[in-house]
Amino acid sequence: MTHYAWTIKAHGRQDIEKVTTLPELYDILQMLKLPGTAPPHWLTIDPWRDKIPGHGHYTHNEGDSDEWSLIWTKVDYGPGDGA
Repeated sequence: MTHYAWTIKAHGRQDIEKVTTLPELYDILQMLKLPGTAPPHWLTIDPWRDKIPGHGHYTHNEGDSDEWSLIWTKVDYGPGDGA
């Protein structure tokens, strides 16, 4: 299974840095209940892993207190991922 190193930065919160799978990242985004809409569903669902760039950046910005961002980098392929 593919893993990603990622960082979530949000106004008024401590940065969160982790290495997880995409489904785990999606769960964390849902748990945080950040303002606005989380990144598009295709960004964090594992079946799309071959279509997601190896690294990227998503920013939600509706003003200072509602701004947050996600930066990710593909770091690992597990067995059967065709590394």
